[in-house]
Amino acid sequence: MTRGLITLTDPSYDPHPWRNVVLFWGVILFGVSPSHVSRTFINGENWPNDGLSFFVGLLGNVYAFFGADGAIRMSEEIQNAAAVVPKAIVFSIVLNGLLGFGIALALLFCIGDIDAALHTNTGYPFIEIFNQAVQNTTGAALMTSIVTTLSLCATVGIVASASRQLWAFPRDRAVPGREHLQRVNSNPAIPALAVFSTTAPACVLALIVLGSSTASNDIVSLSVVGLFGSYSLVAVLLLWRRLRGDIELYPSSGDGLTNLPGKEPTWGPWRVPGVLGIMTNSFAIVYLIIVFFFSLWPPVNRPTAATMNYGSLMFGGTMVFSVLYDLFRARNVHTGPVIQVDR
Repeated sequence: MTRGLITLTDPSYDPHPWRNVVLFWGVILFGVSPSHVSRTFINGENWPNDGLSFFVGLLGNVYAFFGADGAIRMSEEIQNAAAVVPKAIVFSIVLNGLLGFGIALALLFCIGDIDAALHTNTGYPFIEIFNQAVQNTTGAALMTSIVTTLSLCATVGIVASASRQLWAFPRDRAVPGREHLQRVNSNPAIPALAVFSTTAPACVLALIVLGSSTASNDIVSLSVVGLFGSYSLVAVLLLWRRLRGDIELYPSSGDGLTNLPGKEPTWGPWRVPGVLGIMTNSFAIVYLIIVFFFSLWPPVNRPTAATMNYGSLMFGGTMVFSVLYDLFRARNVHTGPVIQVDR
């Protein structure tokens, strides 16, 4: 009947089979979505309105996108990285987004007692949701073990990605101690000092929680501000260059070296062209600004000294250090990416 109604109001409508499938799924989804899942909103911290509560709580969902760009930092170890890496990023977000949406729906239907989940002594609401859903400690433990195992496996990729990035920047003379950080051990052939320099500070920072959970949470908040702040700079510059028409098409011949200092920017072999690309960049900028702004907010209404978000102070301090380092040191040695070729 829905398809018939559309055809009645729009005679040019072409009822492809895939459209019928999407309509069928939509009807089923509507039928199985009770009001407590699709139309219930909980303002747990008594913010002035639900909209503000939504944006403050958005920070938790942002973590799902952390590491999506990790493949970029492994580009030097990937063949045809200019085409493979963008596809890996997009496809991983689409695949994991669909799976994550399905898991989110399952959690919403099985959430049970929300207050018990939020105040569970495990510290993780999803563990309490598992326990309420299966009504069995062993079953909940097994389900949680799957999530824990995946997180442990992801740690390997995170360490590899972060250490490779720290190893690459010294070759461009972009960080202090570049003479040592760019070294690669012979056996095994890994940048051992770069790996140590990324893991050791993380282990030391973990000790902060022993003295102040607020400071520990602020460090996590700083990671959101730093990452999304850097993303926004790239997105804004890309949109500006795109609108001006400054970006040339990917060359079909030549030495393959593009986007170097002194040369005009060039599109890679895999991109979103035309108006769709402009819309994508614009949406990304708006999203990044919203996330950046609200990631500096405290998690509760009317915060105290113990619940305040000091991420803005830490971000400001980091920016001051970075500017001073650039003025007095980096600008004299950093001239852009260093290109290495085999002779």
